[in-house]
Amino acid sequence: MFFVTIYDCALSVHSHVSRLLIICTTSTCEFQTMNKNLLAVALAVTFSSSTFAGGILLHEVATFDSVSSAGVGNSSNRTDASAVITSPAGLTAIDDNSFSIGVQYLNAYTEHSGTGVSVDKSTTGESTAFVPSLAYAQRINDSWVIGASLHGEGGLSMDYSGGLVGPNGGLPKTLSDEALNFQLAAGFQASDKLSLGGALIVQHLMTSFELGGDSRLDGDGSSTAASFMLSAMYDVSDSTFLSANYKHKVKHNSGDIDVSFDGNQLTSIERNASWPAQLDFGLQHKISDELTFKAMTGVEFWSQFDDAANNVYSLGTALAYSQNDWTYQGGIRYDSKMYDTDKMTPALPIGANWSLGLGAEKERSNGHRIGIAYQYRNMGTQDVTYTGPTDTIPYFTGSVDTNRIHVLSVSYAY
Repeated sequence: MFFVTIYDCALSVHSHVSRLLIICTTSTCEFQTMNKNLLAVALAVTFSSSTFAGGILLHEVATFDSVSSAGVGNSSNRTDASAVITSPAGLTAIDDNSFSIGVQYLNAYTEHSGTGVSVDKSTTGESTAFVPSLAYAQRINDSWVIGASLHGEGGLSMDYSGGLVGPNGGLPKTLSDEALNFQLAAGFQASDKLSLGGALIVQHLMTSFELGGDSRLDGDGSSTAASFMLSAMYDVSDSTFLSANYKHKVKHNSGDIDVSFDGNQLTSIERNASWPAQLDFGLQHKISDELTFKAMTGVEFWSQFDDAANNVYSLGTALAYSQNDWTYQGGIRYDSKMYDTDKMTPALPIGANWSLGLGAEKERSNGHRIGIAYQYRNMGTQDVTYTGPTDTIPYFTGSVDTNRIHVLSVSYAY
């Protein structure tokens, strides 16, 4: 599963790599056939000495508004129960109760080509997945609306044709790090113009990997942590409102990845995973009865976890057109690069990227809505050079030739 916005999973592996090699050498698992120096390098590169680049944040929720606007509509969402996920203050727009369900089909593909130490190297990574989202909200009095949701927040799951860093030592073969969020939210009507909201976030993080070649080595683990979200919306006029949302960082302080050989556990790798704080601002302006303009800007605070990382800044705009029972929407979004090119890793060669979305939604006679939306995300192509954390000679020099994601969603809401 290749969810989409970026996060790091910090893995303390320095002592564990040595321990793993000793165990495999002294056991009867026939692990001697593997080049142990290669394994050490591969694990160190994969888990990046203390930082495992595990994926990118999923801007899109599986709703028509979110996917067709390229995530721009999230910041100012007060359409239905999906506001539990994106903007809890927007829950106050619900008259009685609201339900939202949807699923996204994601297809991610990346391609490396270049040279390693005296050999040509190339590899592709591909993933297809169905990512659901579910939310319900209920008004309890004139001032308060409460709700709950379950959705995929982000992560990475890729199957590499030639291993993560290419043939002749391309390890791992598969790599997966996925987050699932359960949220409890409330919206409060503070005044005629001001709405406030907040949410409790419980995040479950699942990690697994499988090494390539004849290693028959794999690992998996999980952990759960809590965080919170704050939200506000202010009506400037009958046709214009502003929004702000802050999502606090999620820090997984405990959790091990159990490493196994042929189904027999060998050791555990300690994991301390971090998901950054996010701040975004949104605007919606109703130009006419048919036309609505949306805009957003935001930042993800990656630099607080990794000195090599940049904060990721976002800017986007969308336009929705409603006619009779149909709404059509398109949006575009820009996200700055998390890492400079010389600091990228093979698991996460993400540059500055653009997202383009479009879709249509039909409102039925009972007020229920059915939507379909598509989004294309270009995550950047660039020349790259990868060097191990303790090496001076690059193990890969080349380029990222293809780096994209297709997103297709179907949703139902009222």
